[in-house]
Amino acid sequence: MHALLVDHYIKGAFYPRGGSSEIAFHTIPVIQRAGGAVLTRAPVQSILLDSAGKACGVTVKKGQELVNIHCPIVISNAGLFNTYEYLLPEKARCLPGVKRQLGMVRPGLSMFSVFICLRGTKKDLGLPSTNYYIYFDTDMDTAMEHYLSLPADKAVEHMPVLFIAFPSAKDPSWEDRFSGRSTGVVLVPTSYEWFEEWRDEPQGKRSSGYETLKSSFVEAALSVVLKLFPQLEGKVESVTGGSPLTSQFYLAAPRGACYGADHDLGRLHPGAMASMRAQSPIPNLYLTGQDVFTCGLMGALQGALLCSSAILKRNLYSDLQKLGSRVQAQKKN
Repeated sequence: MHALLVDHYIKGAFYPRGGSSEIAFHTIPVIQRAGGAVLTRAPVQSILLDSAGKACGVTVKKGQELVNIHCPIVISNAGLFNTYEYLLPEKARCLPGVKRQLGMVRPGLSMFSVFICLRGTKKDLGLPSTNYYIYFDTDMDTAMEHYLSLPADKAVEHMPVLFIAFPSAKDPSWEDRFSGRSTGVVLVPTSYEWFEEWRDEPQGKRSSGYETLKSSFVEAALSVVLKLFPQLEGKVESVTGGSPLTSQFYLAAPRGACYGADHDLGRLHPGAMASMRAQSPIPNLYLTGQDVFTCGLMGALQGALLCSSAILKRNLYSDLQKLGSRVQAQKKN
């Protein structure tokens, strides 16, 4: 798995012209041409099971109403924990196969997000299109254990690693759409427990203690960015922070674990790897996304290929290889 990820990065990356929303905009017409429909503002409330315990549809919320949508196969991209612990009927959550899979994994680390709005273009600010992983220690296991063992107000002074990127610098269409502005983003691994006491307070209206803690992480992350990129001093127009509770609200990520199940030794045990597959213990219910294979965009893509292969009972990797060969042959001709 590590070799595949390193190989993917060594070959360089791609960025969708116009931003990540373009992925949805270009995928939706393909789904519709195939006879499908894409529903928004219709959150799934539960998975429907028939009298034999097979998945037969979903219940979605339309305004204040609940609407049942019946189908022969249900594919969940909501992640293992959402699917099994929240969307399955209570009687199905107790099935041995479901309990066994849940017992093999735990939610991954939460992330604290920092979104930075900058005055100036990519050229003005000298912004790189590279992703930066900033490490503050050579023994990351010990550093992370120490960091996560601290109370939140102390931990912010001992952040062991940060991810920094400038998304606007990657997008060739950015300047045409947002002239004179640029963006930066910082991701910091975070413990959900540090923010848990405010989980029941309404989104956007949480108490001052929550805002103070968020601000401390924002300031600490921003200070690292300005130290590494001193040319941005005085160019920061606004900064916004997102806690694990933010990820839980906007991404429906349990405990703010936006990368799904933790990639610890338990997750990578041969028994767990064999069990975590597209076929679920519930007949006609399939899992896709990053919990099937590995986390991140590429992991989710592989999860989709594995899930589609399981449903269609054919090896889509072979199909893609043949398609790739045909495309290359056409290019040569």
